Amino acid sequence: MRVLYDISMLGLGQLYSLSRGGSHRVDRHLAEGLMATDGVELLLCANHSSAAYLGCVEYLRTAPPLAASALLGPGEAGAASPFRRGAAGAHRLARRILGSSPLPGFLRRSAQLVDRRIHPTVDDASPPVDVFHSPSVSLPPRRRRATRRFITIYDLACIRFPELYGQAHLRTWRAATESLGEGDFVLTASESIRADLCERGVAAPERIFVAPLGADPRTFHPCADAERIQAVRERYGIPEGPYLLSVNTPDPRKNLGHAIRAFTRVVRDEGVRDLTLVLAGHDVPGSHPDADGLRRRIVRTGFVDDVELAPLYSGAAAFVFPSLYEGFGLTPLEAMQCGTPVITSNSSSFPEVVGDAGILLDPTDEDALCQAILDVHRDAARRERMRAQSLARAARFSWERCTQAVLDAYRAALAH
Repeated sequence: MRVLYDISMLGLGQLYSLSRGGSHRVDRHLAEGLMATDGVELLLCANHSSAAYLGCVEYLRTAPPLAASALLGPGEAGAASPFRRGAAGAHRLARRILGSSPLPGFLRRSAQLVDRRIHPTVDDASPPVDVFHSPSVSLPPRRRRATRRFITIYDLACIRFPELYGQAHLRTWRAATESLGEGDFVLTASESIRADLCERGVAAPERIFVAPLGADPRTFHPCADAERIQAVRERYGIPEGPYLLSVNTPDPRKNLGHAIRAFTRVVRDEGVRDLTLVLAGHDVPGSHPDADGLRRRIVRTGFVDDVELAPLYSGAAAFVFPSLYEGFGLTPLEAMQCGTPVITSNSSSFPEVVGDAGILLDPTDEDALCQAILDVHRDAARRERMRAQSLARAARFSWERCTQAVLDAYRAALAH
């Protein structure tokens, strides 16, 4: 089976740490899993933009597992070959423009139109591929009927919560769904989102497949090394005593303000003097409320490198993630795989991922979140039970199982 897989998010993540979110992890592990599968010949492309393509070139220089696969550039259909000098220069210029500080909307759209002329999409190879999979970019116009085409849709956030997102998100969503033809297929990561996609009529139910995600045990595992945990605490200025952890992107549906308000109430109303809230990941200044008088008790780490995540998760008393809506809930799974007690939402995909291993709450119920934080903080025996339950639950998921589910979807499509 010849598979052409779009790794645009790996290239963007190579250039911008803000792009190293869940989809970046998925693309890395799924591409590596496909490459390691007997009977699969993996080819790569980066259809998002010139910046993504050049980022992929840089990424593959430092990613031995994938470096052996051909990265196809625009106009290439056989094997990856260097761009002509003029085209490479144009790509570098487009990267500088599109990767610069925010541009006015019309200038950014104009730059994107120019970039598409420089960087036409790749959706096949010579000899032809059997499957083309675009996990982060809209499908290009179909050129070959025999190729089975997949697009990954992780969630319907901008449709479910239009008040939280602008027109740009809606345009991206519409472009993705409108790029689907009658013979195309959809992959998603949870039954919850599959039901949403079916309800919206995005594709026929028999053309929507579910591949639950995983957490890499090399990155996410219980860390019992007190020195490593202490080193991470010192690096990010986490004071002595227990701490709650939340790992987020600036996405408004993460509901981080809700966690901050609940933490503030616990500290002030219940007289909890030894607890800290650690907010890891990129943040937008001013996007969440600051707790007056408690700034030293709320630590914002910024981006955290993978090598520091296991000790950061393992040192936490609990992982708090009151997101309004998730396509899978990857960070709660990563927390559970480190043996961290999880407090999260009872909506969308969370019950599928967390099950009875964590505390599931209405993400708008501040009283319930305050009580859950208090219960876990005060009850050491409960924390230990939840740690064991987290590890057992996380063992149900893996990138190997995810890869197998995707391969099963490919084979079902080829037999369709």
